[in-house]
Order: sequence, then structure tokens, then C-alpha cells
Amino acid sequence: MRKTKGFSLIELMIAMGVLTIIATVAVPKVQVWNARNRGLQAVMELLSDFSKARSVAGYTVVGDDTNGVIKIPVKVDDETGESTGGDMNVYLGIRLQTAIVFGLHEYSIYQKKDMENTAASWQTSTLLKKNLFLDTVSIEAVNNDTDNEGFSRRLVFNSNGVVKTKADAFPSLTPGKCGGSDNHLKQLVMSAVVRSKISGTANDAIWYRIDVDKSGEYFVCTAFSDSSSYNSSIFTTSAANPLNI
Repeated sequence: MRKTKGFSLIELMIAMGVLTIIATVAVPKVQVWNARNRGLQAVMELLSDFSKARSVAGYTVVGDDTNGVIKIPVKVDDETGESTGGDMNVYLGIRLQTAIVFGLHEYSIYQKKDMENTAASWQTSTLLKKNLFLDTVSIEAVNNDTDNEGFSRRLVFNSNGVVKTKADAFPSLTPGKCGGSDNHLKQLVMSAVVRSKISGTANDAIWYRIDVDKSGEYFVCTAFSDSSSYNSSIFTTSAANPLNI
């Protein structure tokens, strides 16, 4: 009679023990890898859409009946100089205001025609693009503003792609900091901080800081921290390193 070969109970227990050890070691590494990928994706999307918003701000569009229109006479009386044939609308090119509005897990690109720069005015403007992040990825700060309420954090661009409000730009950063003068970024127009949580329960996370200067040059650095909220020391310690992307 042919005997069926198998494993003894001891062999199975040893195999299960080995698999448990491997899984225990591997799971944290997989979580870090996933968090890094999510964070890098968010960083690249932010950089791409920042450039897009700057470009859109420089577009000239045809005006309408309320913006960018002048009236010229169709026919003018030689003696009086007055129009005898009515007026004709001539539409001029106008440049619309463009802004990136940041939430905690999302950001949007908006465009509007009026010059008012308030949260209420941006709420009624035209939405060009909206980008949503996972709950584990968050935008913690934009130009030192950590208020995550809707429409409160925004970068408004003028027609040459520079942030409109001077208070939103940094003349320079202390050498040694991410994007500081050691890295040749002299005048920042955006400094955004992104956090990508490693696990759903602990505060351990990978932090990214994106600095973009007036010329469009950018620098990204990263750090590990178990802080639940953003503070500048995260990127001023030895844990903060340049990130090549």
C-alpha cells in the first residue's frame, strides 16, 4: 500500500513561526513604501498643478459685455463728430485672476474676472480643476498658514505668474533649511508641507516640504516624524534630507 507523505505538527509549527517572523518584519516596510509612494505622488501633482495655474494666469481671453469691452461709433457725422449709425462693441483681451485654493485633503484651481481677493469671491468663481487626496495624505501648511478651512489658504497669481500678495512670498530662508539659500532658492512664492501617514493608527508619517521660487525652480525635502501636527522643527533637524525626484 502506498503511503501519503506529509508534514508533522512540529514541522508545521516551525514553518508558521518562520512565516510570522517574515510577515512581522515585512509589513512595516511595506507600509513605509506605500506612504512614500502616496506622498511622492501628491508632491508631483502639486508641482505640476502649481505650474499649470501660473500658466493659466498669463492667458489672455476675449472679454464679454461686462469685461474688456469698449464701444466705437460705426458711422460718425463729419460736422458734429457724433455717431449716426449706432455703436459697435470691440472686445479687448483680458487676463483673469487664477488661484490655487488648498484644503486639508484636496486643492482646486479657480479662475474669476473680478479683482476681489476674498474667500467668498473665490467660492463663486469658475472651477478649473479639483484634486482629491486619500485620508492618509494631507496638506498641512501653505506659506506658513496651517488653517485648513476651505478657501482660507489660497495662492492668487497675477498675469506674470507671481503670487499677488507680497505677504505670501518669502524673501529668503535660513541656510540649511529646506529650500533655503544653500539651495539657491532666493525668493519663494510657494512653500507647501505634505504629510503622508505610514499607518492608520499611529502618528508616524513621512513629511514633504515643497519650495518653489519666483523663477519656477523648486526644491523638495523629506523627513520622518511622529508629530501629529506641523511645526517647522520637522525640517530643521538632521532627519530632514533633500529628496531627488
